Amino acid sequence: MNISNDYYSIQEADEQVRIARAAVENAQASLRDAQALERAGLGTRFDVLRAQVQVANEQQGLTEAVAQQRIARRQLAQQLSLPPTANVSAADPVAITAPYNRSLEESIVLAFQNRAELAQQLAQRNISRQQRRIALANIRPQVDAFVNYDVQDILNEGGGGVEDGYSIGARVNWTLFDGGASRARADQAEADIAIAETQLADVRNQIRFLVEQAFFTLQARQENTGTARAAAEQARESLRLARLRFQAGVGTQTDVIAAETDLTRAESNLVTAIIGYNRALASLQREISNLPVTSL
Repeated sequence: MNISNDYYSIQEADEQVRIARAAVENAQASLRDAQALERAGLGTRFDVLRAQVQVANEQQGLTEAVAQQRIARRQLAQQLSLPPTANVSAADPVAITAPYNRSLEESIVLAFQNRAELAQQLAQRNISRQQRRIALANIRPQVDAFVNYDVQDILNEGGGGVEDGYSIGARVNWTLFDGGASRARADQAEADIAIAETQLADVRNQIRFLVEQAFFTLQARQENTGTARAAAEQARESLRLARLRFQAGVGTQTDVIAAETDLTRAESNLVTAIIGYNRALASLQREISNLPVTSL
């Protein structure tokens, strides 16, 4: 699970670097437009200065994104115990890994069937029950039945012969007093059964909560992905129109800067939503099974 999260962190860091570089390129394009309008007498020095500040700000954001990318790569390398000279990177593009088609009830049932914690508590309860039965058996009558078959040679005055026969019997063993040791062991086993029952209920409730938490988070991330994708497309179109208006002299530099900021935020939100969905899916897959995550 840690490796999966670190891998998604690299993907997210890579996308943040891409978005930051695109933001720098957009800011540089706006600066060129402002300088061209100033030279043509249609713009002002104020617009050029604002564009230069925007380029500097976006460049700082790119520097921070690159630093986070390097940190994320080293984090995964540490998880994999790779040498310091190893340079890891994400091999897959940022995308939805796989749809999840099970309902919440089906997910909870799978978790109850597969989680080892429940099996451990059930085994502990059965052990306590057997220990109680053994302890009580020491102070109860114990009956052993037996059947024997005998063959004998009979020698008498009239001659010899062979006779056979059966012998049937039973033996009773009953410990009338043992100082209360057996009863004490039985009481202890009874208490262990109650503890195992309580722990079983706690583990079951905890597993249910974790599955519900991962399931609802996955649903929210899926909805956010669609919303963020639409917002990113709208932000790109808004920036294109704002730049055209500014180049034509009917728009302002403020509109372009605001559109660039909106695009950067929308693309970052889209990446966050997709990575969040993949992480939630990995978490849900882990909660419903004892197997490692196989979605990568």
